[in-house]
Formats: sequence, structure tokens, C-alpha cells
Amino acid sequence: MGQARVVSIGARSNYRPDFGLLARSQLETARKVKGMSRPEFASLLASMMGWPITVGALEAWESDVTPPGDVMMAADLIIRSASTGVGEGQPRDVLTDIVGSQFADLTGIYASRSEFQATTSVASLFDDARAIDACGLSLNMLCQTYSDSRLQEIVEGGATLRCLFLEPHGQFIKQREAEEGYPEGQLSALTALNLGIMERLLERLTDAARSRLQFAVYDEPIRFNLFLIDGQLCVAQPYLPQTRGVDSPTMLLRKRPSSGGLFPSFERVFTGLWERHGARA
Repeated sequence: MGQARVVSIGARSNYRPDFGLLARSQLETARKVKGMSRPEFASLLASMMGWPITVGALEAWESDVTPPGDVMMAADLIIRSASTGVGEGQPRDVLTDIVGSQFADLTGIYASRSEFQATTSVASLFDDARAIDACGLSLNMLCQTYSDSRLQEIVEGGATLRCLFLEPHGQFIKQREAEEGYPEGQLSALTALNLGIMERLLERLTDAARSRLQFAVYDEPIRFNLFLIDGQLCVAQPYLPQTRGVDSPTMLLRKRPSSGGLFPSFERVFTGLWERHGARA
């Protein structure tokens, strides 16, 4: 047999790839990967883009008009999601799942806690939880944003709750007040208020449920506000210098089926604090 001959298109000075044709072909491939009609695929793209896409525009992009760059990025994500086994879901979940698979177990990152809560309801995090581990400063997401009565219901229903608050009369909460520019005693008062909520909740629980609610305080430098739910989901917020807690970035993580990722690191932060302070409460 003769030796295989390698042909380099780069060596052909007169070769010019038709990028428009390649782009149109990729868009059509993405639609066929999803098994969608043009109206269905136009609706999917519109959801991903955040602006209207007509069936006529889609038809033109697949035939004789080069698609816009952001549409091509969406098509690429759709094709990649099929190759990585991402399941069906909301259109924006495709992007979240792909990014999450590339960047450990991070499934979402938000510029602030308020931005996170605008897109993710506290009820969706806690309503069906069987175990909630929380540590931070005042734990407002649990004590102020979530209903007292609903919190009582989930503990009575079998959920376990372990909470660690920053000591309201300790040195490190005073340092945090100064760093965030609060008047002295403001964060202390809020934390004491939330501890009172926990105490009243404990009083209202039945004898059988009381052992499932545990809370304590710690007096150490505060680095993260953490909520770990059912050992699978984590809401993590760092405390940044000269930045109010509510304005700091918030990360949402989902534990990987296999080892690795960021989730175990945050889990160890809570476990270490609990062993030092909560286990003795």
C-alpha cells in the first residue's frame, strides 16, 4: 500500500473557508441536537438571549444570513451540553450546568447577597431540607428572611438544625462593626435578636423535636457566612474588607457525586467551628 498523503489546506494560498456557511450549519446542528422545530428552537434561543427571536430570523440564519455572535455562542453551548450529558431543563440551566462542570461544583455566583436572594427564594432552599448547618454572623437569611413558623414546622417534621452565631459581645463582632462602618453595638444587637429567635423557637418545640435544634456562639475571626443543606447544597459568602456582608459576593455550590470540588472545603469550615464551639453547647 502507498503511504498516506497529508494535505494541508493552509498550504493552499487560494483556500478561504466559508465561515458563514460553517456558522449556519452549526446553528442547524444545535436545533437538530435538541430535536426541535424552528418555532420551538427560536423560543429556546430567545430565552437564552433575553431578546425576541422570530422564526423568520432563525430560518434566515440557517440558510443565507450569518448568525450573530451571541447566537453562535448559545448554539455552541447547546451542542456541548448534549455531548456532556446535560439533561433537559430551563434554557439558562444549560449555561449553568456547563460552567459548573468546568469550574468544580460552583453552580452560580452572584455579585451580592441581595442579588442572590432576588433570584433564589429562601423557601426553595429550606422548605424541604432535612438538615441545615449554618455559621456566620447573624444568620439573617435563616432568622429574618425565613418564617419562624415555617422553621418550627420543618424541625417538628424531622429536620435537624445546627447554627453558629458570632458572639454578640465578643471582640470579633466589634472588629467587624468597625470594619463595615456600623455604629458600635449595631451588629451585636442584631445577632442577639436572632439568638433570641432561636431560644423562643426551642421553647415552642415539642420534647421530641428539641434535640434536633442546636445553636451556639463562637468568637473567632469571621471569614464566611455558610448554609449547608442536606450535605448537598451550599450557599457561601466571604466577608470582605470594608464591605458590608450584604454587599459581598455569594456562591451557590452543589456537591459532586465524586470527590473534589469546593463543597468539601466549606463543609470543613463549618465542621471545624462546630467541633470547637457547637459540640460543647
